[in-house]
Amino acid sequence: MKRSVLISILALAMFAGASFAQKTPADTGKDTPTPKIVSAEDAKTNALNVGAKIPAFSLLNEKNQLVTSDDLLKEGNLVLVFYRGAWCPVCNLYLKTLQKNLDDITANGGKLVAVSVESPDNSLSVAKKNELNFTVLSDNNLDVARKFGIVYQLSPELDEKYKGYGIDLVKQNKTSTPDLPLSATYIVSQTGEIIFAFLEPDYRLRAEPTVIISELKKLRSKEMQRQK
Repeated sequence: MKRSVLISILALAMFAGASFAQKTPADTGKDTPTPKIVSAEDAKTNALNVGAKIPAFSLLNEKNQLVTSDDLLKEGNLVLVFYRGAWCPVCNLYLKTLQKNLDDITANGGKLVAVSVESPDNSLSVAKKNELNFTVLSDNNLDVARKFGIVYQLSPELDEKYKGYGIDLVKQNKTSTPDLPLSATYIVSQTGEIIFAFLEPDYRLRAEPTVIISELKKLRSKEMQRQK
């Protein structure tokens, strides 16, 4: 009898030990942490801002030609505009507005460049559709936008809503998550320093061309004073 009880106790102990060894995080009540979604507000907080130096980059333009940040800065003070894609009507309207003000931007020493995650072919379509006479660059995987710190993710609910409109960002942009850049506008001096940054979580709000031109005038005035 004693032997029978002893065997039962040993068997129970072995079973308990085996069960304990095989427990998963779910068994112990510890769920695998869900990766944090970077919101548009987070991106605004973390983005490069006035006074910072921009990261060097090389991107393909709408003609499939490699363009570097150094090349662009040699042509003038850089006006760098990030937009969401050809599918975004607000972006297309803004690009057209910039085109209307291109002469004034150029006359005040600005080199206007637009950047999106879309391919050079799509960038060319955007340029033709909106009759753009400025450079449009293709930022594969939003690599450059990530260096600027302006990339955020759609929430699962908003991602599903976009998909309902036929916009699947992961498939379209070939990214691992539904990422977008803030619709940011930077003005960068020829030394590579950011002197103006428009960082707005609401994609419907954009830097006014009058503000861009005003900032370019201020920058040009400072440059002329330094040269005296």
